[in-house]
Amino acid sequence: MQNSEKEVEELCLIIRSTGQKGEDGHVSVTFGQLFETYVTISNKVVGILLRARKHGLVRFEGEMLWQGKDDDVVITLLE
Repeated sequence: MQNSEKEVEELCLIIRSTGQKGEDGHVSVTFGQLFETYVTISNKVVGILLRARKHGLVRFEGEMLWQGKDDDVVITLLE
């Protein structure tokens, strides 16, 4: 498995373990929560999120996420 695939898989695991399951059955976490948890592992969290979205693994509003400004954006795990 390529390193970038491992990073995306790890990100999904972190969302699953730190997020809350909604009524639709999907697990969601805010960008602020995810950033605080994930930044200790990798400073590339935004790039990994964008890759995960491209592969249909997560959903969130906006083209880009910025620490501080987008802390309340909800990231939903789709798998």
